[in-house]
Amino acid sequence: MFKNNIKNACLVIIGNEILTGRTQDKNINHIAKELFKVGILLSYVCVIPDIQKKIIKEIRRLKKNYNYVITTGGIGPTHDDITAESISIAVGLEYKLHQGAYKELIKYYKKIKSELTDARKKMAYMPSNAKLIKNKISGAPGFNIENIYVFAGIPSIVEAMMREFIKSIKNKNKFYSSSIITKLFESKIANILKYAEKNFTDVSIGSYPIFDGKPRGVEIVISSLTNKKNAQKAKKFIQTEINKII
Repeated sequence: MFKNNIKNACLVIIGNEILTGRTQDKNINHIAKELFKVGILLSYVCVIPDIQKKIIKEIRRLKKNYNYVITTGGIGPTHDDITAESISIAVGLEYKLHQGAYKELIKYYKKIKSELTDARKKMAYMPSNAKLIKNKISGAPGFNIENIYVFAGIPSIVEAMMREFIKSIKNKNKFYSSSIITKLFESKIANILKYAEKNFTDVSIGSYPIFDGKPRGVEIVISSLTNKKNAQKAKKFIQTEINKII
């Protein structure tokens, strides 16, 4: 398994529309892949409603246990967009107008020749001293306070904010990852994978059934952040053992 010093992240998806099924979350996969590219494991994901007490409780719990807490949703102009205010309370900071965010909104709405209403101005309110996460798609920025990174929920904006997040953390670690595809089922290779993960240090091995209406076998993914050589050795071992039983 991976060493404990590998940085981890959690994702908090905030929104009643996700929990009622009205909207399908499309951000988990993208966020997980982008984090993995820079050596950060997405270790936990949860979906919570637009209820202030729940948001506060979850943020306070998670920020103690993860290197990075990423949230999506609830920072728009409507009455149920309460993420920024809730996080302000969770970290014990004043919820106030951020002048930098306000300037970004003025610039954006001037560009699209639309009115910056009081409702839209709400999107510039966040915890005092928060750092902005630029939004090149629709103007309204996300923000970072402590180890908490607050994104909008719209997939195109999440992708843009993830790029800003990656730049800001300057994490240089990268996972080495490769895969093996076999027509054998998991029950046939379980002992091989168990032995490999136990005997090749700092290597993580996952097996994922391939199914397209019928079982088609398994994809085996071998990953490591700290020991590329062992990951390569583990892959060679697994492939050799599979070849013996094909």
